[in-house]
Amino acid sequence: MKLYLVRHGQSTGNVGGTLMGQSDHPLTALGELQARAAAERLAPFGPMPVYHSDLPRAAATAAHIVAAWGAATTQLLFPDPRLREISLGHYEGRSWEEFEADEELTAAFAEDPYGTTVPGGESLEHLADRVTAAVRDILALHGVSDHNELSTEAVATADASALATGFHHADPGDNACIVAHDGPIRAILNHYLGVPPERWWTLSTTHGAVSLLEFSGGWVNVRFVNAASHLAGLKPDVYVPSVEEPDADAGSAG
Repeated sequence: MKLYLVRHGQSTGNVGGTLMGQSDHPLTALGELQARAAAERLAPFGPMPVYHSDLPRAAATAAHIVAAWGAATTQLLFPDPRLREISLGHYEGRSWEEFEADEELTAAFAEDPYGTTVPGGESLEHLADRVTAAVRDILALHGVSDHNELSTEAVATADASALATGFHHADPGDNACIVAHDGPIRAILNHYLGVPPERWWTLSTTHGAVSLLEFSGGWVNVRFVNAASHLAGLKPDVYVPSVEEPDADAGSAG
């Protein structure tokens, strides 16, 4: 099974200079271009179910991906709130300056950046837990365990839980796509790369970029991370190039 990870296109919240978290923000004009470019990159490999954050910026990006396959959106789009960005609680919509001025909170983050909870919101640990739970449910629906971490009983439980929420019931070995945000995609990649909590920020993602995990024979292989060549030239003044293996997915995506 191949699992594609796509970060949503740029949204209005990404250019406003405020902390957005789970706030509702539509795609910008550039974000629309990034979403369409990601859709074009994935077009040869679908159709496949697209599981996505239910926040507008991710939902719109997922819709572009499905539209490129000419498929009915109601058949392939599966929103899941567990794939949302981290909740910033009382700091949603506020500035970084306000956040940094909270001496008690910044001290707590300096001591434990992974486990510290934003007032009224979440910690990175909580984000990672809910996102990896969603991924395990998706894998179970495709007949795949999470890198041999789940027992047969646990897989059956996850499968039943996912079906109860109306998830797509896939055939074993099906490919799938997740459209989410920087935080959730970091959580997924860090999980499978074995990145320790203190190195959470080592990876970064680009709006509209694609990563690929492949599950086979009880193993997971990270085929590429943050592939963004399809975004080149959309708007060079804001485009952030990634380091990727040239044509890494040319012969591996199915």
